[in-house]
Amino acid sequence: MKKGFTIILTALLLSSCSSKNMFSYLSNGDDPIFTGPNVTYTYNDLYKSLKVSSGDEIENQILLSIADTYEIDREELENQAQEAIDLYVSLGYEEYLTSYYGSLDAYKEIYVSNLILNELSKIYVEENYATLKESDLPVKMQLASFDTQEDAQKCIDDFNSGSTFDMAAINNNSLNTPQSTVYVDSDSSLVYEIKEYLNSTDTTGISSIITATSMSKDDDGNNVESHTYYVLNIENRNADEFKEDYVNAAAANASLETVNKYFLTSHELEFFDQDIYELMSGNYEELK
Repeated sequence: MKKGFTIILTALLLSSCSSKNMFSYLSNGDDPIFTGPNVTYTYNDLYKSLKVSSGDEIENQILLSIADTYEIDREELENQAQEAIDLYVSLGYEEYLTSYYGSLDAYKEIYVSNLILNELSKIYVEENYATLKESDLPVKMQLASFDTQEDAQKCIDDFNSGSTFDMAAINNNSLNTPQSTVYVDSDSSLVYEIKEYLNSTDTTGISSIITATSMSKDDDGNNVESHTYYVLNIENRNADEFKEDYVNAAAANASLETVNKYFLTSHELEFFDQDIYELMSGNYEELK
């Protein structure tokens, strides 16, 4: 749920501004860092270059500020982060984490921030649910893949004879263990042939055999054609009946650029530094 806040981004350092352009500077910015032949490089020179080179970090900080206007279970995210860190430490990565991030606490802060940004993707899907579910073509299904067409057909026959889909697949040499999973049209884990099949029908139940062709090179550089055979058990196409799973799937496959643009351009932002403004508006035309 969204809180009632207006976001105003302020420069953390001293600002010198005119009626049109405002730039933030360091209080000791004119002090030199080094001098050389015909050059004096000051702290302000360094600060300006850091602003320009830190675009991703600045954008993330804006998005984290926007995330503060939503009800996000931060305690749960901190618990998730701690569980991950405890696992890494148990696997012997503590020295690596502390040497790279300075401390486990610093790494945890970064981890939690990334989880918060991931939550924004879910919020984006929830706020645009009615529109996205039409374009995402969500489907809840089980998927089995086979090396041979014969095994794929046996899976279909066993299922039609009363076997559960996962057992029909496993008993006929499926390359994977079928899980009931929600997929969306943008899911990169689905091969083109499966997406084409799903888009060509609106039915549920067992599919026909879907053949996917791939090309590779042998040791002599010759093209080698290979095939994978898929069978789907389409369980449900109504996103309203598996909304939470759909939101998670759609968020995982949402374009980061699309999500960031949505939040950055749908909230009131005020920039107090011309360099930062030009950097952000260059990435997002709507901010101009």
